[in-house]
Amino acid sequence: MRITNAQITAMMSNSMNASSAEIGKLMQQMATGQRMMLPSDDPIASVRVLRVQRAEAGLEQYRKNIANLSSNLSTQEANLKATSDSMLSARDLLLWAGNVGANANEDLAAIASELETIESTILSFANVRDEEGRYLFSGTLSDQPAVTFDSATDTYSLTGNDKHRQAAVANGVLVDENVTAASIYGTGVDALNGLHEMVQMLKDPALDATDPAVKAKIDDTLNKLDAGHGGVLGAITELGGRQNSLTLLNNGNEEVSLVNQKTEGELSRLDYAGAVIDLNNYQLSLQSTQKTYLKINELSLFGLL
Repeated sequence: MRITNAQITAMMSNSMNASSAEIGKLMQQMATGQRMMLPSDDPIASVRVLRVQRAEAGLEQYRKNIANLSSNLSTQEANLKATSDSMLSARDLLLWAGNVGANANEDLAAIASELETIESTILSFANVRDEEGRYLFSGTLSDQPAVTFDSATDTYSLTGNDKHRQAAVANGVLVDENVTAASIYGTGVDALNGLHEMVQMLKDPALDATDPAVKAKIDDTLNKLDAGHGGVLGAITELGGRQNSLTLLNNGNEEVSLVNQKTEGELSRLDYAGAVIDLNNYQLSLQSTQKTYLKINELSLFGLL
């Protein structure tokens, strides 16, 4: 079978084009550090990489959720600790007021003024909001205060609910975003109402400090305040437990993320040592083809005569 010059030219051209294409591909791979420039380079590995990337995107969202939730829980914890301090201050004042016979009406009025300030402070902590304006302790009714005062009945009442908002922090894991005023103070908000009633009694100019009813009211208020304080401490402990759980979950997510990154690297990262060897081989092949093509072009029938 006779091979024509056109066939030789075509074969040489195809060989050089193929080598040039491979060299170009290797140069691009080495520039980007990626083994797969197109899914068709390795379809099975490409599918696995996509799965890993989707999993990593989910983990990134979990990390964001954990960071936001941790900040939210820290805000709640700080407000509850301040509430605890306020309640303890109120307790000291009530014990002082309960020292029957040692306080004149002016002293009780001064105590009432301080207790009234504490009452307002506790209410403000109960109705604290996050940076988005949501009431933290109102349950799922976060667009309204957790506790409100009704001037008609002269009492405090809950206006939130006892339900929890939740955030996804790991695959299949939901964590409560909040504690509720209902779980902290009880449905009757007894601590606040008891404190308010005590303030009104002590502010009365006609108050007889030696009246046994005053001592009885102080004792009742102390009991309600202690119960409320116990609820606050319980909520602080609960929030601390959730923070510990978030730390463990975040660590677990980080470990999974490291595995994902390792897997993606093994699937898609270029082996530079192998790429350099392949590049040299293709360059040698291209040079050899070019030299062979030039030699063949120099051959002719007249050259053999």
